[in-house]
Amino acid sequence: MGKKKFFSYLAQIVIILVGIGFITFSFTMLSTEDIAKQLITGSEDIIVTPEEIEAVRKELGLDQPFLVQFGNWVFNAVQGDFGFSYMAKKAVTDKIIECLPATLYLTATSLIIMLVVSIPLGIMSAVHRNQFIDYIVRIGAFLGASLPGFWVGLMLLWFFGLKLGWFPIISSNVGFNTVVLPALTLAIAMSAKYTRQVRSAVLDELNQDYVIGARARGMSEHHILYKEVLPNAILPLLTIFGLSMGSLLGGSAVVEIVFGWPGLGRLAVDAINYRDFKLLQGIVVWIAFMYMVINITIDLLYLHFNPIMRKKGNNDE
Repeated sequence: MGKKKFFSYLAQIVIILVGIGFITFSFTMLSTEDIAKQLITGSEDIIVTPEEIEAVRKELGLDQPFLVQFGNWVFNAVQGDFGFSYMAKKAVTDKIIECLPATLYLTATSLIIMLVVSIPLGIMSAVHRNQFIDYIVRIGAFLGASLPGFWVGLMLLWFFGLKLGWFPIISSNVGFNTVVLPALTLAIAMSAKYTRQVRSAVLDELNQDYVIGARARGMSEHHILYKEVLPNAILPLLTIFGLSMGSLLGGSAVVEIVFGWPGLGRLAVDAINYRDFKLLQGIVVWIAFMYMVINITIDLLYLHFNPIMRKKGNNDE
């Protein structure tokens, strides 16, 4: 990657993060008095005086002009300081880092299950188009994409946790026994969508002229599928995979709440309930940053797998 491309990506990250930070900061600062009051009372219903609220506002800098507050926040955020979370009683950065391993573990497990299930099923469905196995896979994909995630999670908890006792029903620990059910819940919906995408991508490639030419030259179907078709079918699947990864790295709030998983999604919901605007801002910026990193990674993979785009990119440099 050349310097021009690198600085282009860097400029995109900075502009988007500043824009998202500004929007998030604007929404969370619409009612500064309520935020100051929430900081004093927490989740308890107690009476506070206007003087106490004003003192907290002054201490937090909430009495300053909006742009000054935003500028101070950006200056501190660039240094990795997103403020103090009164809900967690620690720095926002420390709390996000604390919940990050659980989110990464759940993300990795869900994606592995999705790839193991969806790629073989999608290929098999495309190869046996309009046959019995194709209909079964398509019906399963339709059902998987239609079922609500919270309902799937509750059914898995009821059957595997309550009836069979194979997995704990709710646990705040991060381990294999606790990650299986939430990862499976996420993977069911993702696998349903990804299976259809794999099927569509493989079918598009099977109808290309180079496949007809390969068959005319006597190449085996196995060679055509795995050496010719699949490498070309990867490109349209990369974007979907990146979007799935981005959404998971930002936390899956519904699933995490159902299973009591201590990830970023559940943390974001708690931050909203407690009006912990500093923590919420930090989580939103983290999600935006991860989406940007994943999008750039997908672009680089496109350049790697597509010779035409790679040649164009070299010419632009």
